[in-house]
Amino acid sequence: MTCRNCGAGLESDNIDASLGVVTCSHCGSLHSIPGNSVELPSNTAGTSAPVTTPKRLEAGLPNRFKLKQSGNGMEIIWPVGKPFHGLVLSIMAAASAHMAFDSGMLPLLVVSAGLLYFAAVRGFNKHRIRVDNVRLQVTQGPLPWLGNRQLNSSDIEQLYATEHESRVDNGRGGNRNARVSKYYRLSANMRGSGRVTILKGLNDPHQALWLEQEIERLLGISNQGVAGEHVL
Repeated sequence: MTCRNCGAGLESDNIDASLGVVTCSHCGSLHSIPGNSVELPSNTAGTSAPVTTPKRLEAGLPNRFKLKQSGNGMEIIWPVGKPFHGLVLSIMAAASAHMAFDSGMLPLLVVSAGLLYFAAVRGFNKHRIRVDNVRLQVTQGPLPWLGNRQLNSSDIEQLYATEHESRVDNGRGGNRNARVSKYYRLSANMRGSGRVTILKGLNDPHQALWLEQEIERLLGISNQGVAGEHVL
């Protein structure tokens, strides 16, 4: 089977036999298993269908998260990367610049500049989520980066976390092997506008699950099961 939304192959590891659905690990869309009686809504390209509410365990505050609470809202801040990541990328940027000047391949300076900027992002930027009864705002700074988002709190129907995989093939011929990395997304079902990704690229499931738990609690949203969601 292939994904109707993005064309990627659907993997057997992502089948939920109890629900009769398979989740695309590339785009997160859901598909009914042929011959199964479970039906998804007609607009399921990239959306999720409500299912039986799972029993959710309490998630503790992730280690790198800093929580600030006010009378009617909260702010969560945590670093994008680690200083070590920034240092490694800075060394790579310096090596690219040296190669560019030494070999006369000046276009490598563009690569060097990009690596240096990414090093600064990984070393200095922080994720910031502000939530109150009016809006949910996601930003990253102080250096500009993609992914900023603002939603009306009253439009959020349900939050949920999903698990995804990225696969890199190494080697050649019979020595090929795949390195699989898992990452997590926090998404929301919005009233009248389907699914919206709030934050992606989280490397720890507890980060996504804690954010889901605390934002729903603050906004008074009752936890409901979503097909394909990740739970503790």
